[in-house]
Amino acid sequence: MREIQKIGQLFADLQQGDCWVGLNMQQVLKDVTAEKAAIRLHEKGNCIWQLVNHLIYWRKTVMIRLQGRHAEPPMPDMYLPDELTEASWQTTLLHFEEVYRQLSELIIAFDESLLDTASPIKGQTYYQLLLGCLQHDAYHMGQMVVLKKDLL
Repeated sequence: MREIQKIGQLFADLQQGDCWVGLNMQQVLKDVTAEKAAIRLHEKGNCIWQLVNHLIYWRKTVMIRLQGRHAEPPMPDMYLPDELTEASWQTTLLHFEEVYRQLSELIIAFDESLLDTASPIKGQTYYQLLLGCLQHDAYHMGQMVVLKKDLL
Protein backbone atom coordinates (compact mmCIF):
# COMPACT_ATOMS: atom_id res chain seq x y z
CA MET A 1 0.00 0.00 0.00
CA ARG A 2 1.32 3.44 -0.95
CA GLU A 3 1.89 6.08 1.74
CA ILE A 4 -0.94 8.31 0.51
CA GLN A 5 -3.30 5.32 0.66
CA LYS A 6 -2.21 4.67 4.25
CA ILE A 7 -2.95 8.28 5.16
CA GLY A 8 -6.32 8.06 3.44
CA GLN A 9 -7.09 4.89 5.40
CA LEU A 10 -6.26 6.65 8.68
CA PHE A 11 -8.83 9.33 7.80
CA ALA A 12 -11.40 6.67 6.86
CA ASP A 13 -10.81 4.84 10.14
CA LEU A 14 -11.13 8.04 12.17
CA GLN A 15 -14.36 8.93 10.39
CA GLN A 16 -16.11 5.58 10.31
CA GLY A 17 -13.77 2.64 10.71
CA ASP A 18 -11.72 0.72 13.21
CA CYS A 19 -9.83 3.69 14.60
CA TRP A 20 -6.70 3.40 16.71
CA VAL A 21 -8.27 5.52 19.49
CA GLY A 22 -11.08 3.01 20.00
CA LEU A 23 -13.93 5.15 18.63
CA ASN A 24 -14.65 6.88 15.35
CA MET A 25 -16.52 10.07 14.52
CA GLN A 26 -19.72 8.30 13.55
CA GLN A 27 -19.80 6.42 16.86
CA VAL A 28 -19.15 9.58 18.85
CA LEU A 29 -21.86 11.57 17.06
CA LYS A 30 -24.41 8.76 17.08
CA ASP A 31 -27.43 9.58 19.22
CA VAL A 32 -26.37 13.21 19.72
CA THR A 33 -29.50 15.31 19.29
CA ALA A 34 -29.59 18.94 18.24
CA GLU A 35 -30.50 19.87 21.79
CA LYS A 36 -27.47 18.06 23.23
CA ALA A 37 -25.17 19.25 20.43
CA ALA A 38 -25.95 22.89 21.25
CA ILE A 39 -25.30 22.74 25.01
CA ARG A 40 -22.21 24.50 26.36
CA LEU A 41 -21.12 23.07 29.67
CA HIS A 42 -18.88 26.03 30.41
CA GLU A 43 -19.40 29.69 29.61
CA LYS A 44 -16.21 29.95 27.57
CA GLY A 45 -16.37 26.41 26.19
CA ASN A 46 -17.65 25.12 22.90
CA CYS A 47 -20.54 22.82 22.27
CA ILE A 48 -20.43 19.67 20.14
CA TRP A 49 -22.14 21.50 17.28
CA GLN A 50 -19.40 24.13 17.21
CA LEU A 51 -16.71 21.45 17.33
CA VAL A 52 -18.24 19.63 14.35
CA ASN A 53 -18.32 22.90 12.40
CA HIS A 54 -14.75 23.59 13.50
CA LEU A 55 -13.70 20.24 12.02
CA ILE A 56 -15.57 21.08 8.81
CA TYR A 57 -13.78 24.44 8.67
CA TRP A 58 -10.33 22.92 9.13
CA ARG A 59 -10.92 20.02 6.78
CA LYS A 60 -11.93 22.57 4.14
CA THR A 61 -8.77 24.52 4.96
CA VAL A 62 -6.68 21.39 4.41
CA MET A 63 -8.45 20.78 1.08
CA ILE A 64 -7.60 24.32 -0.03
CA ARG A 65 -3.96 23.82 0.97
CA LEU A 66 -3.76 20.44 -0.78
CA GLN A 67 -4.63 22.37 -3.93
CA GLY A 68 -1.62 24.64 -3.36
CA ARG A 69 -3.45 27.69 -2.06
CA HIS A 70 -3.24 29.58 1.23
CA ALA A 71 -6.80 30.73 1.87
CA GLU A 72 -9.63 30.26 4.31
CA PRO A 73 -12.95 28.54 3.62
CA PRO A 74 -16.00 30.74 3.00
CA MET A 75 -17.50 30.02 6.42
CA PRO A 76 -16.73 31.12 9.96
CA ASP A 77 -14.81 28.86 12.31
CA MET A 78 -16.70 27.42 15.33
CA TYR A 79 -19.96 28.33 13.60
CA LEU A 80 -23.23 27.83 15.46
CA PRO A 81 -26.36 28.36 13.32
CA ASP A 82 -29.17 30.68 14.35
CA GLU A 83 -31.69 27.84 14.14
CA LEU A 84 -30.74 25.05 16.52
CA THR A 85 -33.28 22.58 15.22
CA GLU A 86 -32.96 18.87 14.63
CA ALA A 87 -33.18 19.51 10.87
CA SER A 88 -30.32 22.01 11.08
CA TRP A 89 -28.23 19.56 13.13
CA GLN A 90 -28.84 16.80 10.57
CA THR A 91 -27.77 19.22 7.83
CA THR A 92 -24.55 19.90 9.74
CA LEU A 93 -23.88 16.16 10.09
CA LEU A 94 -24.51 15.63 6.36
CA HIS A 95 -22.13 18.49 5.58
CA PHE A 96 -19.54 16.90 7.88
CA GLU A 97 -19.81 13.60 5.98
CA GLU A 98 -19.66 15.36 2.61
CA VAL A 99 -16.54 17.30 3.55
CA TYR A 100 -14.95 14.06 4.76
CA ARG A 101 -15.76 12.44 1.39
CA GLN A 102 -14.31 15.40 -0.53
CA LEU A 103 -11.15 15.43 1.58
CA SER A 104 -10.74 11.67 1.12
CA GLU A 105 -10.96 12.06 -2.65
CA LEU A 106 -8.33 14.81 -2.61
CA ILE A 107 -6.01 12.75 -0.42
CA ILE A 108 -6.20 9.66 -2.63
CA ALA A 109 -5.65 11.79 -5.77
CA PHE A 110 -2.76 13.72 -4.19
CA ASP A 111 0.63 13.18 -5.83
CA GLU A 112 2.51 11.14 -3.25
CA SER A 113 5.85 12.46 -4.50
CA LEU A 114 4.83 15.87 -3.11
CA LEU A 115 4.28 14.70 0.50
CA ASP A 116 7.67 15.95 1.64
CA THR A 117 7.47 19.23 -0.23
CA ALA A 118 6.40 22.56 1.23
CA SER A 119 2.69 23.18 1.62
CA PRO A 120 1.36 26.74 1.25
CA ILE A 121 2.21 27.23 4.95
CA LYS A 122 5.81 28.19 5.64
CA GLY A 123 7.73 25.45 7.44
CA GLN A 124 5.08 22.77 6.83
CA THR A 125 5.14 19.90 4.37
CA TYR A 126 2.04 18.31 2.89
CA TYR A 127 2.79 15.24 5.01
CA GLN A 128 2.77 17.39 8.16
CA LEU A 129 -0.44 19.08 6.98
CA LEU A 130 -2.26 15.75 6.59
CA LEU A 131 -0.99 14.16 9.80
CA GLY A 132 -1.67 17.40 11.66
CA CYS A 133 -5.26 17.29 10.43
CA LEU A 134 -5.61 13.73 11.73
CA GLN A 135 -4.20 14.76 15.11
CA HIS A 136 -6.45 17.82 15.20
CA ASP A 137 -9.54 15.74 14.40
CA ALA A 138 -8.69 13.11 17.03
CA TYR A 139 -8.12 15.82 19.66
CA HIS A 140 -11.51 17.43 19.04
CA MET A 141 -13.20 14.04 18.84
CA GLY A 142 -11.90 13.47 22.36
CA GLN A 143 -13.46 16.75 23.45
CA MET A 144 -16.77 15.64 21.97
CA VAL A 145 -16.54 12.32 23.84
CA VAL A 146 -16.08 14.17 27.15
CA LEU A 147 -18.92 16.59 26.38
CA LYS A 148 -21.22 13.76 25.34
CA LYS A 149 -20.52 11.84 28.56
CA ASP A 150 -21.25 14.93 30.64
CA LEU A 151 -24.51 15.53 28.75
CA LEU A 152 -25.96 12.05 29.15
